[in-house]
Amino acid sequence: MKKIYVLAVTLISCTAFSQNIQDTTKVKTVETVVLEGKKKLIERKPDRLIFNIGNSVAASGGTALDALKATPNVKINNDVISIVGKSTVLVLIDDKEVYMSGEQLSRYLEGISAENLSKIEVITTPPAKYSAEGNSGIINIVTKKMKVNSWNANVGSSYQRSRRNTWRTNAAFNLQKDKITLQSSIDLGDRRFLRNWNNDLYYPDAHWENRGITDFKNNYYAVKAALDYKVNERLTLGTKFNASLFDTKNSGTPGFSNIYDSAGALQKYISTSSFQRVKSQQQVYNLYSEYKLDTLGKKITMDLDYVNYNGPGNRPFSYATYKPNNEIVQGSQFTGLNNTESQIQNFSAKIDTELPLKFVNLSFGGRFSTVKTTNDIAAYKEVNSEMVPDTNISNYFRYRENNEALYVSGSKKIGKWDLQAGLRMEATQTSGYSRELDNTHKNNYIKLFPTLYAMYSIADKTSISFNYSRRINRPSYESLNPFRTINNSNSYNEGNAFLQPAFTDNVELTFTYKNLDSRVYFSSLKNGISQASLIDPATMNNNFVWMNYVDANSFGLAETFTWKPVKWLSSMNTFNLSYSNTQLSIGPERYKGWTADFSTSNDFTLNKPKTAFFNLTYTQDFGGVYNNFTSKAYSTVDISFKYLAFDKKLVISLVGSNIFNGIGYSYQMMNGVKQSFRNIWDNQSFRVSLNYKFGNDKIKTSNRQSGNTEELNRM
Repeated sequence: MKKIYVLAVTLISCTAFSQNIQDTTKVKTVETVVLEGKKKLIERKPDRLIFNIGNSVAASGGTALDALKATPNVKINNDVISIVGKSTVLVLIDDKEVYMSGEQLSRYLEGISAENLSKIEVITTPPAKYSAEGNSGIINIVTKKMKVNSWNANVGSSYQRSRRNTWRTNAAFNLQKDKITLQSSIDLGDRRFLRNWNNDLYYPDAHWENRGITDFKNNYYAVKAALDYKVNERLTLGTKFNASLFDTKNSGTPGFSNIYDSAGALQKYISTSSFQRVKSQQQVYNLYSEYKLDTLGKKITMDLDYVNYNGPGNRPFSYATYKPNNEIVQGSQFTGLNNTESQIQNFSAKIDTELPLKFVNLSFGGRFSTVKTTNDIAAYKEVNSEMVPDTNISNYFRYRENNEALYVSGSKKIGKWDLQAGLRMEATQTSGYSRELDNTHKNNYIKLFPTLYAMYSIADKTSISFNYSRRINRPSYESLNPFRTINNSNSYNEGNAFLQPAFTDNVELTFTYKNLDSRVYFSSLKNGISQASLIDPATMNNNFVWMNYVDANSFGLAETFTWKPVKWLSSMNTFNLSYSNTQLSIGPERYKGWTADFSTSNDFTLNKPKTAFFNLTYTQDFGGVYNNFTSKAYSTVDISFKYLAFDKKLVISLVGSNIFNGIGYSYQMMNGVKQSFRNIWDNQSFRVSLNYKFGNDKIKTSNRQSGNTEELNRM
């Protein structure tokens, strides 16, 4: 039976989620095609691939980010999470949006223990119920559910060594008794790592060799609490509170830009140093309800969410130019300070209705969301040994965005056919105001986002399906802020208040035969958003500005094959081959070519009691062309060991990541200048973790009969 929710109030202080609604989309559960044995490691449903974290040795003992790295068809590169062969995605936790991206999102996911997660859903063609945000689909991280009338708890800790030390501690307590379900958890950690930056620019008459190391320190805590109350057989109320605090310090050791002439002789060098600290906190408050209209699955769910984020920070920095004999160039020295105040406030309300009728399974609903962001940056520069306001780059930016959405979706099973179609309408109004530019930029648009799904069951465990969806990628709040961050005398980073949304059309054809899943896909991106590297060969300035400048078409083949040749071995294998054709609006360059990658993850059961496990994962990136970058081949090897003790209540995990330190290399051509990147992200590491579980599955209960067991299983 389906669950029922109704109105409830929730707090959340961490990263911004949106709503915590379970997946009740009426994508008819056609026969779930399972790709692996028993409680399968991988499952294929009509619109998504499901990765069961609890069955993965590689994901054990880590964080939500570690679990994503072990998920098939998911790639994480330089803090950017994507689906293989595609671009940006929308990340949800329990069907609720996380209002973060890039490094901020990665840090947040590092604050969630994988021990509290159940599965990860890779949704390449999201139904109309979901937000149209995310060019290539949705990744939904699902937390564990509880047994009826039980309590459980777990405590754990881990230590990770890369070039710096990292520790994490987590604890959770959950209770379900009669009408009440209570969940709580806390995660603490001190994450430290180094990143080497190697960036070369090959001008016609000069070679710039940029080198630097950033030392990252991130202390964090995250607290989560949720309470559900079943009022009666039809009505359930719930409230959630999440809170997080991140104290991030980025210390840049003196970086150098060595400048050589065409003969290779050093002409001069620029020395830079900086330190950045951001102490951010976030609260998310959620109230939700579910009302069951009958016993056949008809129901109405409602959600109210409020998100508040504050991120004050400061960044002292300096740079100077020197001659080859280490003599400073007169007038080249600069010392500055940026003090920042950033705030994001979001309120959203959502209602969903599900009506499984005799002739069609119908779902419809709507959502309203309003976002307010403010960024106040006070810049200073040193003049005669005193810090004075730098009005040239100080900036106050205020951004407002309202979004209204309506959707309708229907699904129907006709013989061996499973059909689903949906349409989502989203209206958006934005306003961005810059005090220093004395300018207000407004935008107003209404867009339609159709989805179509058709699946034909050829035979048992054999099917073919077709999917189509249209998606939108709105600019991040950070990229809209026109503030200019100075790197050195020849480089800066800058936002763009005039950014427009990007749109993507996705088409997929999938064939599933037993343990083999073959997917052919096509994607067309228009008006893509990216940070453009604006290179001027005459002045040798290299500035990074957010722009709409990418149009790209790509198609490819993605294969997923799982097999269990013997009882003690389970193997998951993926292969992706894609071709992309990218045109940039800011230069004559066109990028087109092939790229491919392969991964095999193998779990070994080492003893008969099934308490010792070993995993070996090999990943090969063959390099090639993706969007406007060309990359070289590299490979990584990961090993994991998991041991269960004390009646499987104690979990001991040892994980070695990228043990041979495989490092990627990429380059691009911009305005006739080659720019290469070889950045070391400290991915080679060793982690040891302990997690102890305890609880009671037989709490004494009242004699009242429970009318809906599945509702009480809800988390």
